[in-house]
Amino acid sequence: MRAIRAGVVLLFLLVLAPSAHAATGTYLRLAHLAPGTSGVDILLTPKAGGTSVLTKGVDYGDLLDYRRVEAGDYTVEWRPLGADPESKPLLSTTVHATQGRAYTVAGLGTTDKLSLKVLDDDVTLPQAGKARLRMINAAPGSTSADLVRDGSLLIQQAVFAEPTLYALVDPGSSSLQVTPRGASPVTLVANLEASGVYTVVVLELDGKVTASIRADAKSSEVVPGGALETGFGGTADGPGGTSWPVVPFAAVLVCACVLWSRRDRTAS
Repeated sequence: MRAIRAGVVLLFLLVLAPSAHAATGTYLRLAHLAPGTSGVDILLTPKAGGTSVLTKGVDYGDLLDYRRVEAGDYTVEWRPLGADPESKPLLSTTVHATQGRAYTVAGLGTTDKLSLKVLDDDVTLPQAGKARLRMINAAPGSTSADLVRDGSLLIQQAVFAEPTLYALVDPGSSSLQVTPRGASPVTLVANLEASGVYTVVVLELDGKVTASIRADAKSSEVVPGGALETGFGGTADGPGGTSWPVVPFAAVLVCACVLWSRRDRTAS
């Protein structure tokens, strides 16, 4: 009987163990980072067949939430706001989404050099005790921009419409300063968590350069809401953890353990 109880306890612990599948999912998100281009409707279509997803009214500066998808090939199409989804798109590209990877499909560049780029978002676990950070310069008045943290240069010459490589940084709360060429510096206060992955987005709104920082992943799990962080770090957690449907089952296992224990004492 003791062996049975031990087995039940082991099963109970396995049930409550955090789910690992979230870290191995495939994710896509859409972004409009093309200044001077009006709002668009974006159509995401799986090439293997299935339901297309139409996102309406995506404006310059919008970095949408990650969407979990099946691995495979997808078509992303941009159309003018309110256009027929069957009409010829303004832009189109194909995403080859691999299992366990995350991607951002971003419209980048000015109206005369507009393109859709598929960014490979590295949401894997950074080196122990580190965070990972990159910058996307989408401000047309700044041909390049630097990112400085507490006086130390993290990213140098982030070229307009070209996402930078990732930089490994120490975690902690500190001041980040975006110094665009030809514009005033922009200061952010952000809490970079160990094992976090972040993207700094630089925009130009009404002739003024602005910047924000986004938490893309934490502990190798994509942040589903992807909240923008313009102050101290956000509190959104990535997918995973114990799902509510298993809790009643776990309670039943506990009750069974208690009953068996009482029966043993009665029998003895």
